[in-house]
Amino acid sequence: MSLTEMTRPAILLLADTAAKQSGWRQLLLGMEEEGIPFVINDMDQQAMPLADRAHLAASVSPLSVGIAVGTEDIAVHDPHLPAHQPLFVLTRYPSRPAEEIRRLGCNAARLVKGLPFK
Repeated sequence: MSLTEMTRPAILLLADTAAKQSGWRQLLLGMEEEGIPFVINDMDQQAMPLADRAHLAASVSPLSVGIAVGTEDIAVHDPHLPAHQPLFVLTRYPSRPAEEIRRLGCNAARLVKGLPFK
């Protein structure tokens, strides 16, 4: 699926092709916990900075929330924010506690729902 073809209501997650999904699995579980669907697309890290990738994902997502996962950092974005200012950034996520990564996924889903963040 190309980015322009996304019609399914879901959070779009652009993952660096080198990112190991086992490191950010909790992010997906957080979104599932809140009942919000997501779609994962691979995107080479060389294509653009993480914040810009997250902004692109938010701009394309029918739910207006985008996530970019790099090899070390995760960014959550809203298309109404400037591209260089993601709503949330979790740095060095592979060394973070699972609960923190999961909470980021929950908060991305809560952005869709309009609920307070955890």
